[in-house]
Amino acid sequence: MQISNRHFIQSTLEETVEPGNLVVDGAAGIGLNTRFLSSRVGSQGQVLTFSEEKENANQIASSLFMAGLQDRVDVINGVLTQGKLQAQIGKVSKLDLAILDYGSDTGTSLPNRETLNEQITLLWDHLKDDGLLIVNLTRNQQAANFDVSITNDTDKASYQTHSDLTYLIERKDD
Repeated sequence: MQISNRHFIQSTLEETVEPGNLVVDGAAGIGLNTRFLSSRVGSQGQVLTFSEEKENANQIASSLFMAGLQDRVDVINGVLTQGKLQAQIGKVSKLDLAILDYGSDTGTSLPNRETLNEQITLLWDHLKDDGLLIVNLTRNQQAANFDVSITNDTDKASYQTHSDLTYLIERKDD
């Protein structure tokens, strides 16, 4: 029996995210990762979540409010861009973890290759040393859309099922 990519991602987040962390959910979709991350960062941590669809952003915000987690999360309506990310964290803050989840169960449409690689590079540039970037893609789209140029400074691993392929890319301590 093979575990799902969702289970693999949540297990990784559970072991990696600590109270006080600053994390980004760069492709929130319906908020699966956002809700989980908000419970893990604690009251001293912060989750920045980017939702391309306004309706999804509103549903995520409502769900967080109902769970009492709204103070830990900034829900940003729109696609992750450099301007939006820097408006939230500034030029000094570094991320402990970032995730781009375009998997088959997220309700998020995969961007074109150029946009995806811009998002990966943007998040990579804002990660702390030993920070983790998680990229989850549907298997039928991953080969055409994923081309990371950051591989020289990384430790990476992947996990795949019949539907999705998940990359874990760790920024090495300089």
